[in-house]
Amino acid sequence: MGHEVTADRLTGILIGAACADALGAGYEFGGPVPPDHLVTMRGQGMFAPGEWTDDTAQLLAIAIAAADGHDLGSMAGEDAAAKNMLDWYYSPARLKDIGIHSSAVFGTVATVSSSDLADRFREVAKAKEERSPGSSGGNGALMRTAPVAMAMWQQPERMVQAALRLSSMTHADDLSSQACAVWCIGIRAGLLLDDPSDITALAAAVDADVARFLTDNSDYWRRVLVEAHGTSPIDYYASHPSNGYCVTTLRAAWAAITGTPVPVDEPGRHLQLATEAAVRGGGDTDTVACVTGALLGAMWGYSAVPLQWRRRVFGWPGMRDAELVRVADAIHRGGVDPSSWPHAAHQSYSGWQGTDALAVHPHDDGVVLSGSDAAYGLLPIPGERIDAVVSLCRVGTADLDHLGLGPEDRIEVRLIDTASPADNPNLQLVMKEAADAVAAYRAEGKRVLLHCVAAQSRTPSVAALYAVRHRGIDPAVALEQVCEALPAASPNAALAASVRRA
Repeated sequence: MGHEVTADRLTGILIGAACADALGAGYEFGGPVPPDHLVTMRGQGMFAPGEWTDDTAQLLAIAIAAADGHDLGSMAGEDAAAKNMLDWYYSPARLKDIGIHSSAVFGTVATVSSSDLADRFREVAKAKEERSPGSSGGNGALMRTAPVAMAMWQQPERMVQAALRLSSMTHADDLSSQACAVWCIGIRAGLLLDDPSDITALAAAVDADVARFLTDNSDYWRRVLVEAHGTSPIDYYASHPSNGYCVTTLRAAWAAITGTPVPVDEPGRHLQLATEAAVRGGGDTDTVACVTGALLGAMWGYSAVPLQWRRRVFGWPGMRDAELVRVADAIHRGGVDPSSWPHAAHQSYSGWQGTDALAVHPHDDGVVLSGSDAAYGLLPIPGERIDAVVSLCRVGTADLDHLGLGPEDRIEVRLIDTASPADNPNLQLVMKEAADAVAAYRAEGKRVLLHCVAAQSRTPSVAALYAVRHRGIDPAVALEQVCEALPAASPNAALAASVRRA
């Protein structure tokens, strides 16, 4: 346990939770989903496909407070989070979904003006629990707890205390608060895990840290985790209390993570499979999945989140994948630098050679390959029309605006032009996801621009893999012919090897 906490893993927490929530939203209150049925972002009720629920909305209320520079372990940080939560409550998004208990607390707090907003929340929550003993054990605090671990993983004792206090703002229940602390401990362990495929090491780290940092009730929580380890979320569908109860939700999430085998060939696929397992458990699927996705994101990173989930995910407060990346980056860096990615309007590649590379894919004339010049509108694109873009490098927030595309028709893939495994976690998975994203757009009848900075390594590699996976071309032939179309192309060893392994 000494892994450097990367932006990929920290960002994975936020996007993993949001995508899992949106995935689970289409199955909430249903029964278990059979293994032969696909789990998709289908939406349900008032939620459109890809739309996250109140789970991620409240999670973001806390994350945005941290991104704005507030210390979540301070009263000012608590008040900032509480204000953001009320902003959500006052918005039309709240009308789509809010838990019964949370609705009662928010509704009372919203009628009272107070400068000490977090304490006001706690007073209302405590009074409600006193009127209705045993009513505060739901999972409404657990679902929003991940940003505490994102912001405070370097200070585990303060992280635990902040999780306890932020939970108590709406849930005056000791087990609810402790569940939030346990899950923050789990997320932190996921961030620090050297090998995310080593579930045994993850469990051992969580067990040790629960004993160390949650001393008042550590035996209980260590037993909860041991009993849930290696089980299935379906085991908790008919539980009493249900998986809408904080402890049962935690059990089901831990079961999804520890009971889903890690694929040997593509370990990072564990994130998708375990998230789907959480949804397959039935019941309170959006919340169980949201909680599960946060820890899986910490383990496997943003790079392991399926591109088709990222392409579609959205919700309050008017955010999509790219905006979530900016929130996570601000938390990771301790602030916003408006002149740099992912916040800057323009990502300059003026000092690079070969940015004018441009060709039509030799195996599909509906795919254009280019460097940044064509993507940025500095060169005319053959055939003129572009309906979708797969970017294999960083782009500014406004760099592709000239194409007039909707947000679902732009995907930014996290690939770095280096042969170092550390720079490209989940490389084989990311390469396949990128190639499959091109294929998905083509299946929708869209003409696709696939680009990186100079189309020398990333673009030809993904283009070749697309040809292998979706056009039936031999890997060696695909690489050779794509590189002939892009004369300056020279895929690095790691990317070329990922094509040959296809």
